[in-house]
Amino acid sequence: MDELPLDLVDILNLICENGGGVWIVGGAVRDWMIGHKPSDIDIAVDLTPEEMLEIFNDAILTGEEFGTVSLRGKNCLYQATTLRTDGEYIDGRRPENVTWGKSLKEDLERRDFTINAMAIDVARKLLYDPHNGRTDISRGLVRAVGNAHQRLSEDGLRIMRAYRFADRRESGVWEIEHSLKQSISQQKHMLEPISRERIWIEWKKILGGPNSGLIIEKMALEGILDRILLGEWSNKFLILDAMKDNLERFDELEKFALLLCICSEKEVQTICSNLKLSRRERERIQTIHKRFGYIPNQSKQSMRKYRFILGEFAEKNLVLGKIILENNIKISNEKTDFFSIKDLEDRLELLTTLDKQKTDGEPIADGNWIMNQTGLPKGIRLGRLKSWLHTIQIERDITNISQLERILSTLSWENSDFNQWPQLKFPP
Repeated sequence: MDELPLDLVDILNLICENGGGVWIVGGAVRDWMIGHKPSDIDIAVDLTPEEMLEIFNDAILTGEEFGTVSLRGKNCLYQATTLRTDGEYIDGRRPENVTWGKSLKEDLERRDFTINAMAIDVARKLLYDPHNGRTDISRGLVRAVGNAHQRLSEDGLRIMRAYRFADRRESGVWEIEHSLKQSISQQKHMLEPISRERIWIEWKKILGGPNSGLIIEKMALEGILDRILLGEWSNKFLILDAMKDNLERFDELEKFALLLCICSEKEVQTICSNLKLSRRERERIQTIHKRFGYIPNQSKQSMRKYRFILGEFAEKNLVLGKIILENNIKISNEKTDFFSIKDLEDRLELLTTLDKQKTDGEPIADGNWIMNQTGLPKGIRLGRLKSWLHTIQIERDITNISQLERILSTLSWENSDFNQWPQLKFPP
């Protein structure tokens, strides 16, 4: 708190010089109280958006209906929102109208949880904590501001946010206060009108948390996963236990793929589509999912090919397979290899001992060279032979064309079925 960014200090001073009241609010205050460095800092002001734009002529009006402007710092934007009171919530997502105000107390009353309803007056070095958020932090408690039932009825996404804020990193998992937990149980249906995009944003943050496995188990046992995924999750004990393993090395998409290993390929596609994942996110999860149940052969050639195809994910893929086996999870892929934990450990050891790849990742033998060597015309057979040679190049770590020329003379490409030729893909 004593080391505020200088550009933010300049912004706060300029607001005060123009007769405005200004406070740091929300997540930044919460993080400071916990002992974490905030990832971003939001401020509340008692000036209207129009007055803020007069003071900061390069500001961006980013949320006009909710009174939010983005103020340009040196290397970032600071969100400044006018103090307000919210009108009635009819659709369970957002207020019908908002009214600009001058009362910090009323502004904090509309917030979701006590740990997010604190404010700091930087000039006076005063903490405003009318809902005892600091006490709840010391108790490790997520509690609603005021009436929990009302807070959730205003915005159903607060159900997801309650679980997200329960993950307190190295401090472990906080308790969700009893009345809030009861209200979540009674109002799970409030997630239905929430856009899937908003749910995915929160779910992705939950998956990215260091205690995500424990949070996911809570959500499964309390019926929340059933609302955002397919099927019933409260009885999926084996995969829920697996999610509590040390998954620190995995990102949120990799963790999600692991959670979905018990789902069919079609179910994974449906879940990703329902949650409105981006194309890149969908493809990544589905690719990881399709590889469950397969391992490369225990040879340097196979491992070179495997490493080339999966890149930095090669080791992670084997570790995920090991987690699945260690937890006795039956995956949904119909065709899989039969292998043991020892087999996976052997592959992991071999992978770490492989020399760094010397060959270029691009094919040494291009189409013109192959046509000159073989007399093949352009077409699928030529393309498949090029892929075969590229596979050999990677498997044997070949660095020059003369080596490939000798190998080409030994291949039975003239009379064999090109559909049976090796390709550079995993699983085969």
